[in-house]
Amino acid sequence: MAIVSKPARQSLALTLLTAYLTTLARHPLATKACTTATLNFLQEEIAQRVSGLRAAEKRGEKQAALEGRPVARKSLIEHVVNKRVLQFSLYGLFVSGPLNHFLYEVLNRVFANRPKNKVNTLLTILAQNLIISPILNSVFLAANAVIAGERSVENVIGTVRARLLSMMKVSWVVFPCVQLFAARALPPLVWVPFFNSIAFIFGTYFNTQGKIRALQSTRAADDEKRE
Repeated sequence: MAIVSKPARQSLALTLLTAYLTTLARHPLATKACTTATLNFLQEEIAQRVSGLRAAEKRGEKQAALEGRPVARKSLIEHVVNKRVLQFSLYGLFVSGPLNHFLYEVLNRVFANRPKNKVNTLLTILAQNLIISPILNSVFLAANAVIAGERSVENVIGTVRARLLSMMKVSWVVFPCVQLFAARALPPLVWVPFFNSIAFIFGTYFNTQGKIRALQSTRAADDEKRE
């Protein structure tokens, strides 16, 4: 039975990958935007649950109801999907996905007619890590702050400044290795899904850590008020 089912699973995975790559080749912008929206949806959902934010919000609503304090009414769609999860998904669809596509299109055009050698490979990696990555990470942190409820431009900028360097340090250590691995071991055709997978893992990690810090700050502020 294992002999039959294993090729079937491999065949399904190969079929899905082929269908995705075909769609990506035909409609790159729309495919990248939809992919980012889906991954952002999953990323935010996982981060809220792992960080304890979802549970903390439910406890807060129950406590407010017991104390007779008003509880914000949820819209119909919020009973199906969390508001911030939806917002993060829309951010991926309309901002992050298209911006990522545009930046890498510019990079590809810059290096399109250059010979493929070690110098140009190094320059490409440097451009990705010193120009594109800081832009994408800054936009990600700003959007994360806004979606979390921050409305002050100064505070959003402060959040980006406070967290960008630590995020970039991890990116500068990990992603050059990932990029070199992809350049040497993987065909360019599968680079997009490969990099999306890596970005999803690290994005989920940083999103979760940011929510944990926010919860800790809120609890510390509540403890000070009680004292």
